[in-house]
Amino acid sequence: MAGAADGDPIGEYQADSLADPLLADPLLAEFPLAGRVPRQADPHDGDRLAAPRSVDPSGTWPAPAAGDLRPSIAPPATSAPPVTSDPPAVSDPLAVSEPPASAAPQQAPPGRRGRPRRARIGGAVVRGAGELLITLGLVVALFLAYELWITDIFQARTQSRLHNKLAATWAAPARPATPAPPPPAAPLHPAVGAGFAELHIPRLGADYAPVIVEGVGEAQLQEGPGHYPGTAMPGEIGNFVVSGHRTTYGKPFNELDELRPGDQVVVEVSDRYYVYRMTRAEVVAPTRLDVTYPVPEQAGKVPTAAVMTMTTCNPKYSAKTRLIVFAKLDKTVMKAPGVGVPFEPVEG
Repeated sequence: MAGAADGDPIGEYQADSLADPLLADPLLAEFPLAGRVPRQADPHDGDRLAAPRSVDPSGTWPAPAAGDLRPSIAPPATSAPPVTSDPPAVSDPLAVSEPPASAAPQQAPPGRRGRPRRARIGGAVVRGAGELLITLGLVVALFLAYELWITDIFQARTQSRLHNKLAATWAAPARPATPAPPPPAAPLHPAVGAGFAELHIPRLGADYAPVIVEGVGEAQLQEGPGHYPGTAMPGEIGNFVVSGHRTTYGKPFNELDELRPGDQVVVEVSDRYYVYRMTRAEVVAPTRLDVTYPVPEQAGKVPTAAVMTMTTCNPKYSAKTRLIVFAKLDKTVMKAPGVGVPFEPVEG
């Protein structure tokens, strides 16, 4: 056959593989010695079998001797799969190949190693500061809303309760038979926090009538204008001093700066009205206590007239200074059935 006659070992192998089914098997062709039964020697091939075989110079497989017609069992060079150093392909798509153990991790340049950590810390600080500022802003907004509006609601309820108490204690006035000078007023000794009079200022509106309570502590001023203990009572000789909030807790003295000289300031008690008239106003330091003296701003002087002093914070929404409004008693009007507060028309 072709190839075998020419001494071609591959052709000889191919011809023999067609006759031998074991050689035709691809698996056995790749591994020719696995499971192969040795072929029995032909007695006529004694000379051929006895012929010496040459050795492959590479020392891996004996080469066929000259004239040897027996097929070589060495695998052809092209049938063996190529041997590579690459690892076999991973059939699982989720499998992740691991880097070689000897591969050293790459390190960032010395100048950039600390930057990501510093950036994370800086970002956390900025976020924390932002959240803190937002929280503080909300707290301040809620505090302002409470001071400017919610306290007004509380004070309005307190004033309504004080009005009801005064109305219940004040007896209905009797009409005098003949005009006569007002009788002496009953002395007032209210307890701290108790309401004892109403304040009317026509320029601030016909419905302006906060109840004056005894005391100028925080709890008392939250209920309404407070009378300085130890100063004169309404209508008495001396200085009747009243203080009140200007921007919170009903802000009873919010518009005190609108008063003009000559304006009425009426103090109502159980049986009469004390009508004062505004004389002047000034702004003083919070430490100026001489405005509460029996004779305002004149220490040690004996009073001879009944005066009134109203104090409040100045300017609005601040306690930097104090606004002081002075008034002097003009007349006393007794209450009578069907007769209201003796208001006069407001000019200007």
